Amino acid sequence: MIKLLQKTPQDMRILRGPFRGARMFLNPANSKRKILGLYEYVLNEWITKAAPRVDFIFDVGSNTGYDLYGFAYLASAGNTRPVRVVGFEPDAANLPELTIPLTWPDYSRCEIEIIEQFAGARVEEGTTTLDAAFGARPALAGKTGLIKIDVEGAEGEVLRGAAALLEAPQHHWLVEIHGRERIAEVAQFFVERNRPFLVRAMEPLPWIGAESREIETYWLTTLLD
Repeated sequence: MIKLLQKTPQDMRILRGPFRGARMFLNPANSKRKILGLYEYVLNEWITKAAPRVDFIFDVGSNTGYDLYGFAYLASAGNTRPVRVVGFEPDAANLPELTIPLTWPDYSRCEIEIIEQFAGARVEEGTTTLDAAFGARPALAGKTGLIKIDVEGAEGEVLRGAAALLEAPQHHWLVEIHGRERIAEVAQFFVERNRPFLVRAMEPLPWIGAESREIETYWLTTLLD
């Protein structure tokens, strides 16, 4: 409990939620919802069902690694089965929370790599595409993936660079949409491929209230069989 009072990154275990048990390097001062499994809680059920089904994860916009390590731990069944995890984060070198856990034994069955580039619509200096990243890893061919996108408004650009992945029906998608005005643009990528999905809004939690956000956000999740 003392760690929860600290204001610098700490070696922490997630206490509740779909990532329960995952070990991370988090700053408790701004991560209490994450530690308690309440961060973006409307996704908890979907994450719990989707992650154990996949062989690889693309985490686009890894930031400090909460989703990257959470998905790695959940998909690998607590580090008991191998899973491939690829994070896309151009600022990775400046994020110890993202890079320090890479060598922890908790993820020894996971093959985790960080691509220090943006994901976008085309391959150019400092930017790759999800299709290019997938093609550069032939071991992923035919495998089932979970693709999470959180890129602060550039969702359309990332999806335009993932045309081949979008055509493969076995992959599960989780796309954070920054602003109501972008819902139609993001949804169209899935409508055109007859891929069922749900757009979720965040509701405040009783007693705790709403998460602090600079912009209203939504989540598109593909439906699970």
